[in-house]
Amino acid sequence: MKKRGRMRTEKVSLDKIVGDNIRFARTNRRITRDELAEMIDLTVSHLGLIERGERGATLVVLSRVAKIFDLLADDLLRERSENELKQKREASSMDAARKRVEVFSSKLNEEELNYVSTMMKGLTTLNKEQ
Repeated sequence: MKKRGRMRTEKVSLDKIVGDNIRFARTNRRITRDELAEMIDLTVSHLGLIERGERGATLVVLSRVAKIFDLLADDLLRERSENELKQKREASSMDAARKRVEVFSSKLNEEELNYVSTMMKGLTTLNKEQ
């Protein structure tokens, strides 16, 4: 009986890890739960249960998610440290900022780009002095 309780605890823990990893991959790619649910042929509520660790993901679901996010299945099973998650969030945030700057700058003429460049150099200098 004790063994069964421990196995249940391990399963719940693994379900939570998998759910967190799926949610992390989804939000980093800026995909809504609705969009991912449609891609992997699940209902939105079922995907929500998986992401919260309240229901386990089947091997088929793990395979589909891994394929969509170009991950290995073991990437979805691996527990991540808080530091690793923080670094991935920061990298994702920088990628998003870079894309916003690219979109913004593509709408500027040469004179405006030179002005923005000068302003950024000034801000960089101020940050270094502080």
